[in-house]
Amino acid sequence: MIYRKKLMPYDMARSMGRLVDGLWPEDGEDLNLQWVPPVDICERGDAIQFKVELPGIPREDIEIEVSNGVLTIRGEKKIEEEEKGDTWHRREFRYGPFVRSFTLPSDMKSDEADASFKDGVLSITIPKEEKAFHRRIEIKG
Repeated sequence: MIYRKKLMPYDMARSMGRLVDGLWPEDGEDLNLQWVPPVDICERGDAIQFKVELPGIPREDIEIEVSNGVLTIRGEKKIEEEEKGDTWHRREFRYGPFVRSFTLPSDMKSDEADASFKDGVLSITIPKEEKAFHRRIEIKG
């Protein structure tokens, strides 16, 4: 018989804390590791929409391009300059360049893509070609 200790909520939180602590750098570790912003992709009837979380990145530091059926989003999150006398106790924000690429379906009108940036979220909408829309065909006769 295997004995398992039943974990109480406090024990579970402590165990989870130990597990998660290893995911972030400790003092003195390199904070310029490449980071990857999260992306949501949603297909809405006549278009595909990409939403990318880019908090703290100015619009002018973001580049979007479509080439050979691939959407590429790149940019850089610049590190805050430390001021003399600052004492950092923990730094978990990731800084540095990023690149995200997505292969688009062949039925996209990439030349009509639209992008907006609001509250740290980049939204890119790419319409589909009309032939790609789902439609019902009536039977004649």
